Amino acid sequence: MSSEYIQFGQFNSSDYGFYLLEREAPTPAEKVITENLSYANGILDFSNITGERFFEQRSITYQFRAYKLPYSERKLLENKVKRLIMSPFDQRLYDTHDRGYYWVGKAKSIKVDDDATYDTLTLNIEFDLYPFAIKNNSGIDNYDDWDTFDFANDFIQPFSYEVDGKRELDLMNVGENSLSPTVVASDAIEVIKNGQSYQFGPDKAKDYLFSLERGNNHVTIKGNATVRFVIQSEVLL
Repeated sequence: MSSEYIQFGQFNSSDYGFYLLEREAPTPAEKVITENLSYANGILDFSNITGERFFEQRSITYQFRAYKLPYSERKLLENKVKRLIMSPFDQRLYDTHDRGYYWVGKAKSIKVDDDATYDTLTLNIEFDLYPFAIKNNSGIDNYDDWDTFDFANDFIQPFSYEVDGKRELDLMNVGENSLSPTVVASDAIEVIKNGQSYQFGPDKAKDYLFSLERGNNHVTIKGNATVRFVIQSEVLL
């Protein structure tokens, strides 16, 4: 089997004997907002007005090939693969090329080439995806799995903390944009960031007004609880 494979919904390319031939993942197009004003040189670009860059959906395409299959098996495999890949919507796409991350979206198209001369079945799959890869760390507290640790983009920090009264923390967001982490607390807590107070507890784990900017974020936690931050950073790969 090929060492490179993808997993999308119930389809795993290696399970069906497909070898990866090509992968194309160009960067997504930027959402550009400009204004051409009279009596002004050039144009005004408002794309970065919030301090972040915004992007359109991105396309990732793959070419896979299965070898030495008789015609009857090729047709059965073609039909099964089309059903498995085209049915899911807003599913996670895992790619061994980007270990430790996943993409979210849908399959846009599948083109199949059936070669009777060499008994091969070739798939050309195009995915329509959210522009950023998402860090797959929701189940990790410490980076013990060095095979999936991204030395270029990751930052070594725990995700769970014991708070006894008050605790100061520095939380690192290594993503390309700000994010609102999920806060899992065993009891009621108060999180203070930049003078703003946010309340969390067993019945409230999300507050979209509480966000972590790119880079280091200093927070103060008040309360008595075990607190876990699920920081799924978004990276432009």
